[in-house]
Amino acid sequence: MTGALTVETHRDVASAFAQVRPATMAGYAFQSEPWLACYAETIGRAAGEEPLLLILREDGIARLLVPLSFARRGSIRTIAFLGGRVTDYNAPLCDPAFASGLDGPATERLWQILRVALPPHDVLDVTKMPATLDPPDGVAGPVPNPLARMPGAKLAGLAQALAISGDYEAVSAKFSTSFNARQRRSWRKLRGRGAVEFTVAETQAGMAPILSAMQAMKSRRWLETGNADAFADPAFRAFYDRIAMVTLPEGHIHGDLMQVDGVPVAAHLGLVQRGRFYYLMLGWEAGEWRAYATGRLMLDAMLRWACGERLALFDFTVGDEPYKQDWVDTDLPLFACETAASARGRAALGARAVKRGLRRRAKRVLWLRNAIRRLNGRPPIQEPASSGRQKAPDTA
Repeated sequence: MTGALTVETHRDVASAFAQVRPATMAGYAFQSEPWLACYAETIGRAAGEEPLLLILREDGIARLLVPLSFARRGSIRTIAFLGGRVTDYNAPLCDPAFASGLDGPATERLWQILRVALPPHDVLDVTKMPATLDPPDGVAGPVPNPLARMPGAKLAGLAQALAISGDYEAVSAKFSTSFNARQRRSWRKLRGRGAVEFTVAETQAGMAPILSAMQAMKSRRWLETGNADAFADPAFRAFYDRIAMVTLPEGHIHGDLMQVDGVPVAAHLGLVQRGRFYYLMLGWEAGEWRAYATGRLMLDAMLRWACGERLALFDFTVGDEPYKQDWVDTDLPLFACETAASARGRAALGARAVKRGLRRRAKRVLWLRNAIRRLNGRPPIQEPASSGRQKAPDTA
């Protein structure tokens, strides 16, 4: 970082992307223009978030695009990444050579320059920042993420993946003998029920039945586990309705459907970009189908497809749920930075810390969890229920 640095601010996703060349920059599918624009126009708009995209130039050349948002939560002005709950990896788009040339002092200086460009705010809350970025074509190896090394950033989670090297047989040979035996038994059992068909959407028309099945299965699962049905939120549903039909500049939106005798039993919506298969949202049928482990078999079918496409990584994304340990062999550390920029911000972060402590305790104490749910207007539960997108598949 030796040239003159300047920062410009854009309040519109399209205008910011018109200033950069994303195909030459390191990042993830979540930092593509269609993904960010779709979020801003649906969930972001409904939540009152304003896009705030920073472009850092070195001697006039765009080196970094940071997709942030500005929102008011009551009296608290918050700056966070643009993408919210539907985005697993928050990151910039970054010139690979620029990122690789940043040492500790240069990274701190970079952040100071970016911070000055931010509007007045009370809380800076940037989370789910991967340690590295996927490189563009022609660049070897992962690229360091400069924002993950910003002052105050701390390790705050983990994403997990399976490296794909070779065909499906070579990859599955890395799994335990007992797991592979269980997979074979489950496939025999499901095929004994009827004709099993696994299809991948190749057109927008083909995506429609997958999206419909996935939404219905996810809604049912959320309600069964005592969680709010996210698809009952019109903005959340609108995001998935729209993102399922967009075209990515690199890669594509990916849909999978598994049927038995023509009956949908599992459906998935994800992404494929730069050799990475993003496992995002999987729904599966319950009731009489629970005994057939359709969620786990859907994962197996998706992995077989990814191997056939010669992708490099099957990404299970955020979370370290126990079921993933049967599959994964690669960890991606995630960093977060939560800082206050005013007295109101410090008070807000203090209250947030207390609330998190209660939530952690509530996970171990059912009566406390139910008390918190009642305060939030939600029904009590009879057994512990997972939160978030409920991606863990059936393990029967």
